[in-house]
Amino acid sequence: MQEESRKIASNTLVQIVGRVIVLALSLVSIKLITNYLGAANTGYYNTIVTYFSLFIVVADFGLFSVAVREISKNPENDKKILANIFSLRFVSAIVVTTVAVAVAFFTNYPPEIKMGVLAAALFPIFNLASSVYDMLFQSRLQMQKVVFADIIARSVALLGVILAVIFSWGFYAIVATVSLSALINFIIKSFYSRYELPIGFAYDKKLMLWITKLALPLGFVFIVNNLYFRIDTLMLFYFKGAVDVGIYAVAYRVLETTLFAGSYLASSLKPLLSKSVNSQDINDKKRAEKTIAQSITMLLFLALIITTTCTSLSKEIILFLSNAQFVGGSSALVVLGFATIFIYLSGILGEIMIAKDMRKTLIIISICILLFNIGLNVILIPKYSYLGAAWATLLSEIVLLTLGYLSSRKVLNIYFDYWRMLKLLVIGALSVLLSLGLKMYFSNLIVIFLYNLIIFVGGSYLFDAIPRQIVKSYLGYLKQKWLKRS
Repeated sequence: MQEESRKIASNTLVQIVGRVIVLALSLVSIKLITNYLGAANTGYYNTIVTYFSLFIVVADFGLFSVAVREISKNPENDKKILANIFSLRFVSAIVVTTVAVAVAFFTNYPPEIKMGVLAAALFPIFNLASSVYDMLFQSRLQMQKVVFADIIARSVALLGVILAVIFSWGFYAIVATVSLSALINFIIKSFYSRYELPIGFAYDKKLMLWITKLALPLGFVFIVNNLYFRIDTLMLFYFKGAVDVGIYAVAYRVLETTLFAGSYLASSLKPLLSKSVNSQDINDKKRAEKTIAQSITMLLFLALIITTTCTSLSKEIILFLSNAQFVGGSSALVVLGFATIFIYLSGILGEIMIAKDMRKTLIIISICILLFNIGLNVILIPKYSYLGAAWATLLSEIVLLTLGYLSSRKVLNIYFDYWRMLKLLVIGALSVLLSLGLKMYFSNLIVIFLYNLIIFVGGSYLFDAIPRQIVKSYLGYLKQKWLKRS
């Protein structure tokens, strides 16, 4: 149990550290893009990325989670499964990208969107192809390879943005860096896997039909979930136009780029849950329940770092990432900061239901949340613009967490460490108040952020809001690994 928890923690920590680097690169990129393009063109840029992201989910149709789950159950067949999935993924990527470009050109989208879609057309193809390697690395808890590829790809894309700004290459050159990043990512991951999973196509009709049958229900769920998570941007574009989308894009980008920690921790539990949830051994289930309880506490801890920062520094963050044109999005950032808590906690409940293959339940929940979210956006966006979109996201996440909890507790006993969670909330509230007080004397974003971080993280450890024993054990484990490598 302890060794498995350490592997999960190590896999998660590597991803978090790597993602922090990617986050730093993204922040620089956001600053350059917003200042160079302005609010309207930033809105076009964000709409293009959101548009393609929806089609990527359609092409995936649940293959990632199914692949990780089945490889974890049958590691001896991993190469055969992934080779066939690569074929499925590549073909679906070509088809979906073609459809996406065609749909964009036969709608009333402005020329910036239509030509921008062409500039970013390689993005979904290589994004989908490279994610096959993510399945392999995730199943083996070797996500450091994915992290390295992401860092290099984002660095190259940032270099492309810098050159486009310096030489004034224009809007479409900025959009094309999205395709460049996906291409570099694919090349690096394929190089890493050249011996374990060489590039190639495989066709096993029986296996493909079996995989597709398993994936389609989850695919429907992921399509619906991502549609509700991103529909606000498209609806905001429809109701309010590119400028409001551009302003909202900066605040929403903060949410997107900070979801990695919760996503990685929940995703790291896939192999454990795949084995334990369906096991007849009571000890396996108890082990999974204990790990989930600890993970919920850690997820709340990680989410509150983001929530407290966004609450106390919303205006400063927006100005740091863009300029005064976008400062109206600071109120939306506060709301989205609170949504982080519910997004993080919902992720682990979703993994439980996926591991148990609760297809019908997942589909019902997804449809309910989508309809609820669309209804809220129709009501709130025309009146409150991007602030309404942010509130629709928060309320939808609250409902999603509630439905996820009621469903997943039928599979496993979901334990909450209420005392530690309460301490985390109190320490979080105190850190916000102290940070707001410090703002009366200091205006430096970095100083206040570090102050908030020290208070929250230090207070959480000092008052045992996060289990000291686990932290000490894991730090000892890292030290042991370091000494062994040295």
